[in-house]
Amino acid sequence: MIQIKLDGVKVETIYYGKCKKERWIEVDSIPSPEEIPGKVPVMYYRNGAIVYEYEEAPEATDNCTETSPVPMDYGETVNGLIRRKYTLSEELAILRQRDTKAEEFEAYNAYAESCKEEARLLIEKQKH
Repeated sequence: MIQIKLDGVKVETIYYGKCKKERWIEVDSIPSPEEIPGKVPVMYYRNGAIVYEYEEAPEATDNCTETSPVPMDYGETVNGLIRRKYTLSEELAILRQRDTKAEEFEAYNAYAESCKEEARLLIEKQKH
């Protein structure tokens, strides 16, 4: 279950868990944002869907150092990568039928494992 907490229409927090949170909105999936050079995606909830607006990336500070980026969250990164290929509904269907459609599950599982590795590499790259 994916739930979001809003600050107005801006997505403030994302919750991936089994428990229904009071005053949080349940969503089917979180789409991956476009990568636009020099822009930072900002997540909003409008008309029942997650949408992105893009703001200018932060510039260097007065002492000529770049502002540090917001650290990536491993779980959110993996989920975003998996969503590039599978919607939440598709993923749940595959998991429910893992015993009857073993080949389809193996393909999904291999993809999910590759997403985990890619997320680890992305987060490690961000640290340097």
